[in-house]
Formats: sequence, C-alpha cells, structure tokens
Amino acid sequence: MDDATPLPTEQDFDPYGGDLDAQCAWKNFGGLIPEEVTVKFRQHPEIYQEDFMFMGGKAFAYYYPVIDSYLRETPLLPPEDRDDRETWILPQCIKNQFRGWNYPHVRHLKRNVVELCRFVRNNLTLFGSEPTELDKIDEQWLALQEHLETTDG
Repeated sequence: MDDATPLPTEQDFDPYGGDLDAQCAWKNFGGLIPEEVTVKFRQHPEIYQEDFMFMGGKAFAYYYPVIDSYLRETPLLPPEDRDDRETWILPQCIKNQFRGWNYPHVRHLKRNVVELCRFVRNNLTLFGSEPTELDKIDEQWLALQEHLETTDG
C-alpha cells in the first residue's frame, strides 16, 4: 500500500450498514492509519483481534499488514513475551474474510496469507509452549492454509 491509498471509509468497514460487529471495528480502527492501528492492536490484541474478522473486506485488505507484521516480528521479542499472541484466533479472523462477499476484496492477499500460514506453522514454538496449545494453533493455521489453497482465484 502506498501513501496515496485512502483510508477505509465507514462503508468499507460495514458495507451493508448496521452490522454491530463491523461498527465496533469502525469505532476501534476507523480513521486510523496503519501505524496507529499497529500500535493499538499490539497494546491489546486480545481486545482487537476480532475486529479483523468482522470488518468489511476492503478495510481488512488495507489493515492486513498489521496482522502480518505482528506475527512475523514475534522472533524479535523476548521469549517470555511470545506466548500465544492470539495466534489461535487470528487464522479464524482471516479465514472469515476469504468467504462470501469479502472475497473479491481480499483475493489479492491469498499468496501473502499462505506464506504467513507457513511461517506460523514452521515456527510454532514462538507462539506457545504447551503441546496441546501448539496443536491448537497449528490446526487453525493448517485449516486456513487448506482453505486458501482450495479457494479459486
């Protein structure tokens, strides 16, 4: 994305108007540049992760780099700050965007998201320490990867 790309509008967050979850995402991220969303998300990912699930596809495509960088920068953190990072729910949020009416707006991200799936799955121990937790994380990212690899486009 370049500096000329306009910020997503309220309609980009809530294309059909009146979706309470999409309106919550608008309230949390609307009018913010990606750097501001990055700061806000990283402060409280447990609060804001579902906003990525429910915002419209145009808004998601604009802010997707926030998720990508958040997860890819995990190796730079001290080990005590790495566990979880909402890693088990984020693939569900992303997968929701690659369904139905959002798909045309996010299809161009498919390769990037598959690469992120591979990154997380190849680095599971960065995101947890308990075997059952790691299995849960891997299962979710594998499901997303398989969904994307079988989706047309």
